Amino acid sequence: MKRSVPLLIVFVIGTFLLASYFFDFTLPGTSITLKQGASTVNNWGVIITAFAVGLASINLLRIHGAKIINQRSGWINSAILILTMFVFIIVGIYSRSNPDNEAAARLFSNLFNYAYSPFSATMYSMIAFYVASASYRAFRMRSLEATLLLSAAVLVMLGNAPIAEQVWAQFPVIGKWLLTVINTTGQRGIAIGVAIGGFATSLRILLGFDRGHLGQGD
Repeated sequence: MKRSVPLLIVFVIGTFLLASYFFDFTLPGTSITLKQGASTVNNWGVIITAFAVGLASINLLRIHGAKIINQRSGWINSAILILTMFVFIIVGIYSRSNPDNEAAARLFSNLFNYAYSPFSATMYSMIAFYVASASYRAFRMRSLEATLLLSAAVLVMLGNAPIAEQVWAQFPVIGKWLLTVINTTGQRGIAIGVAIGGFATSLRILLGFDRGHLGQGD
């Protein structure tokens, strides 16, 4: 029962949403169309997602709260995380509940623009070092494929460097061609593969063959 009921719910809801994409008719015994029903189901999905975010916040508070109480290594970072979370929650709820209060709206905007955004940019900038390290390992000419990858990367970088055009006028043309033709072709192939894989995975979940979302294997 614990496994059958969730699988049945997934099958019914999934089939209902899938059918609403291709058909639209009035549900028997009601004045609601299939697309209207699917929209209602999607809205409930948003509500459930919001509750999941709330549950994740409680779990975050529990884990980091225990770390602060026991003063384990890095507990100061946990305290800053919890303090920041509550500040954003309080200011956000207050500014949403009082739309006429310009000071609260300005405070929330300043917190986002001058606190959250700079920290996010800092985190992303740190990734550049890992990207450089991964690029060095990937571009080592150990095979024909790695040599082609290195050659293409060098040509693209030369195409975007202002000095390269002074050396040879065709560098920007070659770099643009690699980005718009070769790169776009590869990205479309990857996108098609991802779409096929997503469809196959969704179909397995819909038919109950894949039970990973229930915390179980195949």
